[in-house]
Amino acid sequence: MKVKKYVGDNIQDIIFRVKVDLGTDAIILDTRKFKEGGFLGFFAKEKVEVLAGLEENNGKEDKTKEEIDNLKDMIKDLNNNVNKNVTNSNIPEALKSLRNHLKKQNVKDEYILEILDDIQADEKIDKSNLKVKVKNYLIDMLGEPELIQTTNKPKTITFIGPTGIGKTTTIAKIAAEFAIKKDKKVCLITADTYRIAAVQQLRTYSDIINIPLKVVYDGSEFIQAVKEFQKEADLILVDTPGRNWKNKWELGQLNEFAKQNIVDETHLMLSLNMDSRDLNNAVNNFSSLNPDKFILTKLDETSSYGDIINLKKEYDIPFSYITFGQDVPEDIDQANPEILYNYLMGDFDE
Repeated sequence: MKVKKYVGDNIQDIIFRVKVDLGTDAIILDTRKFKEGGFLGFFAKEKVEVLAGLEENNGKEDKTKEEIDNLKDMIKDLNNNVNKNVTNSNIPEALKSLRNHLKKQNVKDEYILEILDDIQADEKIDKSNLKVKVKNYLIDMLGEPELIQTTNKPKTITFIGPTGIGKTTTIAKIAAEFAIKKDKKVCLITADTYRIAAVQQLRTYSDIINIPLKVVYDGSEFIQAVKEFQKEADLILVDTPGRNWKNKWELGQLNEFAKQNIVDETHLMLSLNMDSRDLNNAVNNFSSLNPDKFILTKLDETSSYGDIINLKKEYDIPFSYITFGQDVPEDIDQANPEILYNYLMGDFDE
């Protein structure tokens, strides 16, 4: 990594210099304030020092480690499922089309077996009633979405998730929904100062929607920003830095932005175009931050939706929203079970 130190009078000027010098992919590694000059401790001028870096490696070591980990997971899955291969299971003829569809959608074998057992448990299944039975079962299993709700007190919502899942854009969509359609006073906080472009992106959205934005660099500034916004806001939305779910140290840095004594809800964003194993590992690692709800993103960038079932079965954490494009504020919807069912079973042909 190429690392450089910058000193200036204020953080905004330094961020501009970092962007010009290192580009928008630069990350902020550290910031500190200090005083310079003066006489006998008086008249000293406050300065800001920023340590910024730009990743230069090609990621070959990380890719190799990831491939090894994936291979280990595959072997483990094969050992776990050797005696319950759903393909060879003795299931009724009427359910074979359902089995095949769920496998095509990458639903895990163990959950396919559970679904097949549950569906045929209380009545005889044939082709005439299969679709209705499947729809009723899945809609009940997925449950109603648990959306963000405003009350008579300010509510602070923090959004976390891996890098590259569309977190900043999703927050802008939610902000527009509440500010424009529901006429609520919305305020934004971004702690995603590691990527210069992320701050500019959210600032652009805040200007378009006409809502205030504060940029914070550490936990103390975050708490202060929340307290100031609580004087005027119905809803405070917090954008955190995207984090490598494999790096526990990076994940630990998010703790100060998800503290339960100041944050009312934490939403974990997950992209459905991720590999299923990566998705599962990401949830397990982000679980240290105690997410309350899942937001599913990038439904438009995949044709495989089985992880909707896998996530619900494994974690039983409610879904809140889904996103399916870049347009703000249009490409977002409630995680309504009927909508999720249509993604999962839209081309199901019995």
